[in-house]
Amino acid sequence: MARKNEFKPDRPYSNWFSRMMPTRTQRRHFLKWMLYVLVLLVLIVLQDVVFSRIRLAGAAIDLVPCAIFLFCILEGTERGSVFALCSALIYLFSGSSPGIISLVLIPFIAILTSVFRQAYLQKGFGTAMLCIICAMFLYEITVFLAGVAMGLTYWGRYYGFLITAALSLIAAPVLYPIGLSIGGIGGETWKE
Repeated sequence: MARKNEFKPDRPYSNWFSRMMPTRTQRRHFLKWMLYVLVLLVLIVLQDVVFSRIRLAGAAIDLVPCAIFLFCILEGTERGSVFALCSALIYLFSGSSPGIISLVLIPFIAILTSVFRQAYLQKGFGTAMLCIICAMFLYEITVFLAGVAMGLTYWGRYYGFLITAALSLIAAPVLYPIGLSIGGIGGETWKE
């Protein structure tokens, strides 16, 4: 009696993600970064649709830079800097950013505050909020100065930019637990 061929070819894979054969850790990291992007997109929509209509003394809340700074600070310098650059690009193309200056300014300030926090401060809620306060005020002051230099605004509107930074800081304590929850997926990079 003749033996049948024992060779059986592998079955074809169904989707592109299973063909890549990611490990469990890689799938978790992918999920973590996709959740960060999803939160960022939700904040862009909220900022454009809801919060742009609410004005206090001529200033509106600026959620997206606050979230980018927070997530960068929580992720650490290496991973946070890449996230800040990609997020600034998404923010620029969303149409709600103050212009091309945000593509350079947001990653620069995010990296600066993240390096400062990792080098000189301890981990915790207070130090994260301190770094976000410094980052938001530095961001708004720089955007204001760039606007004055380009002739888009005048010196008398400086209080509006400071109010915008202060209003944006209200969202930071709300976004902090969201960032911690997402950051814990796939292993923690820098424990809070």
